[in-house]
Amino acid sequence: MINLKHRAVVAAASLALATGGFLATSATTATAAAAGPNCTEWYDENTFGVTCSGGASGKEVRAVAECGNGATVYGQWKSAVTGGWSYAYCAGKGGLYDGKPQLRG
Repeated sequence: MINLKHRAVVAAASLALATGGFLATSATTATAAAAGPNCTEWYDENTFGVTCSGGASGKEVRAVAECGNGATVYGQWKSAVTGGWSYAYCAGKGGLYDGKPQLRG
């Protein structure tokens, strides 16, 4: 049911094709890399989390999760300059279906 792994694999495969197959893999998904500098995502069956560091001054990031029952939930805004984890929780809402980071600033 969790769409994150599939999305990361598809994004990584697309990037590999676009770069002629030269691609280094890591625990940070392509989605997190697109969200901002030095971002890392984490998730389990109910929770999506994100942290970023090294971003431009004033940038903030938060976790946004789509739950199994269709609800969208949001984590707290955290500095994308100094880091700090933002978590969005889908417990009691059908579990985590998908998640993504959201930047502002």
